[in-house]
Amino acid sequence: MKRLITGAAARLWRRPPLTADQLRALRPERILVVRQHNQMGDMVCATPCFRAIAGAWPDAEVALVTAPVNHQVVAHNPHLDRILSFEQRLWRRPIALARFLGALRGFRPDLAIVLNSVSFSATSAYLALWSGAPLVIGGDGSPFGSRVSEAFSLRLPTSPDLDRHAIDHSLAPLAAVGITTDDRSTVVVPSSAQDAEAAALCDDLVGQGPFWALHPGAGKRQNVWPPERFATVAAAVARRGVPVLVLHGPADGREVAALSARLTPSAGDAPVVVAPSLSVGTTAAIIARADRFLCNDTGVMHVAGALGTPTVALFGPTDPALWKPPGEQVIALRAPSRRDDPRGEEFGWMETLDAGTVLAAWSELRVAG
Repeated sequence: MKRLITGAAARLWRRPPLTADQLRALRPERILVVRQHNQMGDMVCATPCFRAIAGAWPDAEVALVTAPVNHQVVAHNPHLDRILSFEQRLWRRPIALARFLGALRGFRPDLAIVLNSVSFSATSAYLALWSGAPLVIGGDGSPFGSRVSEAFSLRLPTSPDLDRHAIDHSLAPLAAVGITTDDRSTVVVPSSAQDAEAAALCDDLVGQGPFWALHPGAGKRQNVWPPERFATVAAAVARRGVPVLVLHGPADGREVAALSARLTPSAGDAPVVVAPSLSVGTTAAIIARADRFLCNDTGVMHVAGALGTPTVALFGPTDPALWKPPGEQVIALRAPSRRDDPRGEEFGWMETLDAGTVLAAWSELRVAG
């Protein structure tokens, strides 16, 4: 039934066909990019795509449609001129939806581009088509069971399997039609206000000297290193006289509580301080100020990689060859084996990574200056 509905929609909204040569020859004034997936790490990995698009059409104004959770990740990206936030609950709020669609059509794009990763978003496709753009290109939805991409002017090759690094996987559909970049670096830019807030918080919480920061949570439970081991590592660093700042998000309460319960500071130790829950932008600005960073394989890892902060990233069931941020400043430590775990095959990995190995890797990071 879903395929029948999307097939009918595709026939209704079908755009004029376009070849790769014709696409590259276009001179659009306004380009709409739609990528409203809500995974933070995937969005950071997609930022080289924005560079490729801006490089192909340097005179165009580029707007991005994204989920609210990623707004601050891309808000000050130098390759984007405008950000439009779309949240799924707008489908249940007709007035707000009408207001958003009005803003979308008000942009008057000449070209809309739907970006994909290892999934196909029918919502992104519909938003690109509803934008009124006379030409729409994007990933082929057929490998994902969707026919709505049949309405596109040009369908780009897609794959549901992550067969290369996530950055290259995101770039691959565009690269197939000659829209690419040699610069694979990712981009996250905190605002000046977020920088100022981060500076004040750091001064208040850990003083004006060097500090190390860590983030004990992860969006996927199977990627969480035991928080008591984060506590062990943090305490060892504090005994050396280096303050440690613990960062976290709204979903990390369990990990922060478990970490805090294991901390037993001694006289002479530097502080281990739990920061308040902060916005993504302010968290990014704090990470940029940290001497070094420690985290699980999760979205904030990609933020740290984009900022260039020396980082140890802890991996379990996922492959660092596919997900580790590029660059020598990020060191990946992968769990050496798996313990039996009744929760499933993706669980039981992180428990085999010991605190001594993590502490040694974190201590040996190369830090500029």
